[in-house]
Parts: sequence; C-alpha cells; structure tokens
Amino acid sequence: MTMKKMMCSAAQLLLLAALLCASAAAAAADTTNANSDNEAGAAASATSTASMGVASSASSSEALLRRVLANSEAVSDYVVRIRRELHLIPELMWSEHQTSAVVKRELTNMGITFEEVSSPGIVASIGSGGAPVVGLRADMDALPLTEEADIPLERRSQTPGKMHACGHDGHTAMLLGAARVLKGMEAELPGTVRLVFQPAEEGGAGARRMLDAGLGAMAPPLQSMFALHNWPYPETPSGTVGTRAGTILAGSGSFEITLTGAGGHAAVPHKNIDAVVCGSAVVMALQTVVSRLTDPLKSAVLSVTIFRAGGEASNVMGDAALLGGTFRALDKDVFEWLHGRIQHVTTATALAHGCTAHVNFAPISADGVTREEYPPTVNDPRAAALVSAVAASMLGAHNVREVAPVMPAEDFSFFCEAYPSAMAWLGAYNQSAGATWPLHSNKYVLDEQVLHKGVAMHVGYAAEYLARGFASGGAAAA
Repeated sequence: MTMKKMMCSAAQLLLLAALLCASAAAAAADTTNANSDNEAGAAASATSTASMGVASSASSSEALLRRVLANSEAVSDYVVRIRRELHLIPELMWSEHQTSAVVKRELTNMGITFEEVSSPGIVASIGSGGAPVVGLRADMDALPLTEEADIPLERRSQTPGKMHACGHDGHTAMLLGAARVLKGMEAELPGTVRLVFQPAEEGGAGARRMLDAGLGAMAPPLQSMFALHNWPYPETPSGTVGTRAGTILAGSGSFEITLTGAGGHAAVPHKNIDAVVCGSAVVMALQTVVSRLTDPLKSAVLSVTIFRAGGEASNVMGDAALLGGTFRALDKDVFEWLHGRIQHVTTATALAHGCTAHVNFAPISADGVTREEYPPTVNDPRAAALVSAVAASMLGAHNVREVAPVMPAEDFSFFCEAYPSAMAWLGAYNQSAGATWPLHSNKYVLDEQVLHKGVAMHVGYAAEYLARGFASGGAAAA
C-alpha cells in the first residue's frame, strides 16, 4: 500500500469517527429532551389531577352544605316550637331539670342515645361511634329576671322572677334541631358527633364540671368543639354569622369585700370607725386599678356594683360595709394580675381608714350557688376559619363578619382550653321583629327567624370537620 493511500484511509477513518460522535450526541440530546418532556407532562398531569381533586372536594363540600341548609330549613317549625316551650319554663343554673327532661324526651323520640353528665347535663352521640369526634354545645340555664318583653303574655315566662334573657332556650332548641338533621344523615357521618346540653353557664362553670365529670374522658376523645351564641346587636344583623381567631370573650371573675369598722352614734363620728366612708374610699381607689395601674393597651374592666352599709336609722353608724362587683380582662395574665391588685388596694385603703378588710373571690349568689371564674374564651384560628368557611358557603360571604372581642364572658372558654374550638355569634338584631334589646335585659326578644340558620351552622361545622378536619377552613388538619 502506498503512502498516499494510507493517508486517505486515515482521513476517512477520522471523518467517520467524527460523524459517529455527532450522531451519538444528537441521540443523547433527543433522549434528554424526551425525558424532560415526559417529566413535564407527568408534572402537569399530577398538577391537573390535584387541582381536579381539590375542585372535586370543594364541589362535594358545597353540595353537602347546600343540603344541610335545606334540611335545617325543613326543621324550622320544630325548632321554634321547642324554643317557645322552653321559654315558658326558665330555670336557673344547676336547676334545669324540666329543660333537661324536654331534651331527653326529644332525643328519645329521635332514637338518639344519651347519658347524663354532671346532672342535669346531657351528652348525646350520633354517628359511627368512632373517631374523629366533634362536639356541639348548647347552654340551658336562664336568668333571675322578671320578663317584660313585648311579646304575647301567653308566650312569656310562666315563672315569676326567672327569664330566658340570654337566649339559651334558643340555643337548646337549635341543638335539638341539629340533632334531627344529623340523625337523618347518620349513615354518612365518617365519625361521631357529641351533642352537649350544658347547665350552669351563667356563673356556675357547667362546662368545666361536665369535662371533669366524664365528658373529658369519653372515648374516643373529643377533638374540637363548636358553639353559637345569639347576638342581638347592630353589628350582627339577623342572619349573619360572626367570629374571630384568638380571644373573642373576656375572662370574668367576681369579688365580695367585707369592711369592718366600729359603729356608734352618728353624732360622735370621732369615737367610731366609719365603714361607710371606708367603703366609699375603697370604691374610688379600685377605679385606679384600671385607669392608672393597667397597661392602656390591654383591656380590663373593674366595676363595683353592690354597696350595702348601715341600717334604717339615720343617726346610727353601722359596723360594716359590703361591696361586690366584677372584673374582666381579655388577656389571661392581666386577668390573674387583677386579683392581686384588688386585694392590695382594698386592704391598704381599709387600713388607712382604721377598718379591716376581707376579699372573697368566690362569692355565693342569691340562689346559693358559688360564682365561678371564667378564663378568656380564645378561638383556635383553624376552628374559626372553618366556621367562617361553612357560614360563607351556606349563607354567603357577605353574611360573614370578623367581629371584635367583647368583655362579657363564657364558660365555653373551658372547652377552648381543652380542644381546638370556636365560639361564634349568630346575628339576631332585627328591628321588625322587636329583637333590639341587649342580652340580659328583661325586655330581650329573640328573633326566631334565624334559628334554622343556627341549626345549619351546627350541622355544617360538624359534618365538615368529620369529613375534612380543618382543611375546609383553609388550613391543614392538626
């Protein structure tokens, strides 16, 4: 072979090698592009599938809640009838035996099992009997007021000196209405709903007693609680629902102060120790606890509402004075701090006036029941979001309110401390129905037209929580 032929062959081999390399690179690039296209397609497919799943879940939820609202409207007459029956027989805390009997009668007629917990409290169960478990609570007690509401006499309280002036008759009736609706869909419930008919909300800490008496130990355990309170104020017109994440109601406590001096003839006050003047000074000094000692950015209330001293004779100084009142705060630390300030200011002021002082933070009410302290009611953000989502779906987003915290108190706070829970307002302010008087007024009127919406909120919260946990409110379940 000549040198020239050898050189040509080498050149041809180099060219062939280059062509082979280029071909391999192109094939590799095609493979990479194909893989990328496949991965992108898979990702897009997965995203599409997930979106379809979310949309399907949302659609299923909306369909369920529409049915819940329709079924709740269907029991409206029943709820109004039960509410009117209960309104005639108001009972004070820890004496709600007639009310409890009505609840038992209705649950029995519905075929719902129940048991007494901290009598006259009742806990009923609907569903599978297994987890998850959600609780719905209604309070049953009335107030020591004589009714003067502008409704027909035959529909007013039939018990002088007692009245459902806070709407607990409506709360109980709504929960019985919810029981009817839930019983009708029991086979669909992927868990258990506990209906808690609670005594002694008005100062007797019935919620805590029920938890301690067995509700807190039931198996499977509760995982969330929900409660509604009718709210007859302009910021929540009838048919709206209001709630908030975090503190919604204040902590509340009561105090009773006994000041002891030395009585005698009013003509020689220098020979006596004047408990009336001392009591007056204590009242004024206590006003500085909020105005001068409390951080102005942390809301607190301290009100002296009782002052008893002296006798019937104008020329006799009495030996003692009795003061009573309430204190409240939205912050738990401030609430606890108020105890010490009330004790210190009272004792120091009494000492300056020559009297002795005794402060009792667990006074006994006129009906012989010890008034309990309530911590602030703090809504779990996830539970509050679920309430708002359920309300928006059933009643429309325009009927959902984010409300400000208020200074009244509720023993639902004990449930909030034990489980992620939420309290909400059921708007019940309606001028055409005469429902404009505040809670705890003897002229209070409950707008019965909103009761079926309260039924729907109970059922909707329970059904959505059992189906999706807190996911319906926009956050993952715990």
